[in-house]
Amino acid sequence: MKKYVFNSITLILVFLLFFYFSVENVKTQRDNEKTYILADAIIKSAVQAYAIEGFYPPDIEYLENNYGLIVDHEKYVISYNVFASNIMPEVEIFLK
Repeated sequence: MKKYVFNSITLILVFLLFFYFSVENVKTQRDNEKTYILADAIIKSAVQAYAIEGFYPPDIEYLENNYGLIVDHEKYVISYNVFASNIMPEVEIFLK
């Protein structure tokens, strides 16, 4: 009887661990997808600004104020590096 109870507890613990790691994996994938979507939105906004104004915006705030870009600065750190006004800026996004 003891062996049967031990096997049941072990099986339940294995199931709970599997469930926990599955949920964590989904959260990680969701965060990665949101980061990719944000990077795409930043680049599209910068390209739109270049097409309309003839130069790439100097910073993210310019895109937020003039092109409707919405960034959750509490969640993300954005590196937006402009080499020249006619060269596409480098964009990197990191989760805080």
